[in-house]
Amino acid sequence: MFFSIDKSKLQSSLIQLNKVIPARSTLPIISCVLFDIRKDCIELRATDLEITLSILINTEIKKTGMIAIPIKTLLDITQELDEGSLSFEVTDIGKIIINTHFGKYSIMGKQADEFPAIPTIDQANELLLKGPLLTEMIDNTVYAVSRDEMKPALQGVLLQVKKNQLITVATDGHRLVRYIKEQSKGQAFEGQVVMPSKFFSIIRNQMGDIKDITLKISENHVQISFDNTTIFSRIIKQRFPDYESVIPQDNDKKLTVNRNELLNSVKRVSIFSNKSTKQISLSIGKESVTISTEDPENITTGRETIPCVYEGESLVIGYNAQYLKEVLMHQKDEDIHIKLKTPVSATIFTHNNKEESIVTLLMPIRINE
Repeated sequence: MFFSIDKSKLQSSLIQLNKVIPARSTLPIISCVLFDIRKDCIELRATDLEITLSILINTEIKKTGMIAIPIKTLLDITQELDEGSLSFEVTDIGKIIINTHFGKYSIMGKQADEFPAIPTIDQANELLLKGPLLTEMIDNTVYAVSRDEMKPALQGVLLQVKKNQLITVATDGHRLVRYIKEQSKGQAFEGQVVMPSKFFSIIRNQMGDIKDITLKISENHVQISFDNTTIFSRIIKQRFPDYESVIPQDNDKKLTVNRNELLNSVKRVSIFSNKSTKQISLSIGKESVTISTEDPENITTGRETIPCVYEGESLVIGYNAQYLKEVLMHQKDEDIHIKLKTPVSATIFTHNNKEESIVTLLMPIRINE
């Protein structure tokens, strides 16, 4: 096999493909990128067995074929080379020889038939999405996904398609986000599916300014394509929690506070919190809220007071500072609206307009006396 490829195109593609490849695996072949050299282009493909990313690059082809190349060495050398064209030669025994004006380098490849097959999308339902909408859905939910591998359903984002609504939900048991987008034009497909958060994160990195996107949903896989990129993902089959039942409807205390003032205060005060519990407390009164923390182990304290508008009896409530910061960072209003009930009840952050609704639930933690 012989082919030439632009260094910058190869490097940018390898950086994206590397985000799919797992850091550790007992299967050496998935530490490689599959090069499928066709008549007028090269398909580069990477997989972690759950998600597959395929990128097409138009280039000069002298002889077609397929070979799997270890990504780490290939990415390391392309990052160190100057701009220009790279020439690749693949010998009969699978050795890849890279020729540049600096010199010659070789890597031992692996047989293409060892590489996992591309997923098959049969009898797929199609979901038409605007690029900016998909970006909004991803940005407002993925941060709340669980990292616990023992809870597969919580490692995904629930996508619900209703007649005139698109809904995405993510939760890790401490936080829950429900994003609803109203649509004047309904979708042909109605239903729900749970997709890995990694799938959404890879889409987000790849999308750029794409305006229109088609998501294909089959029984076991989903597929999304744009430009020269195609991403496949296995669907998470475990049942997603009944999120509606855990969103309180009777939080009767209402707090309105400037988002940036509260966020910046939490950031500063939390520096002095215990590094393991990250506990801070909010003492909420009619016209002010005091953010405080104390770490007896390291003899540190932090305390700030900011203005607010509050309806209800005074309340002292504790939070994990990291979770609270992430929730506040993803609020879209300058003055945020928070609904509370008791020191042990879920706190609700709300955002509403004619086109979208976001409800964020944050569980408090008991304050150490």
